[in-house]
Amino acid sequence: MKTEVLRATEAARRLGIPTKELLRLIHERSIRYVMVDGIAHVPVDALDEYRAKAS
Repeated sequence: MKTEVLRATEAARRLGIPTKELLRLIHERSIRYVMVDGIAHVPVDALDEYRAKAS
């Protein structure tokens, strides 16, 4: 089963944080991401994982 992936702007919006902050999290590998055509995307289930870790 293929997981839906989100562009950084949409993932940041769903987390309620600025895109710049999400990109910092990706760079620090604090949130899981995948590369699609050379652009970082965040799997939808990674948002829940990040929220659980942040709580």
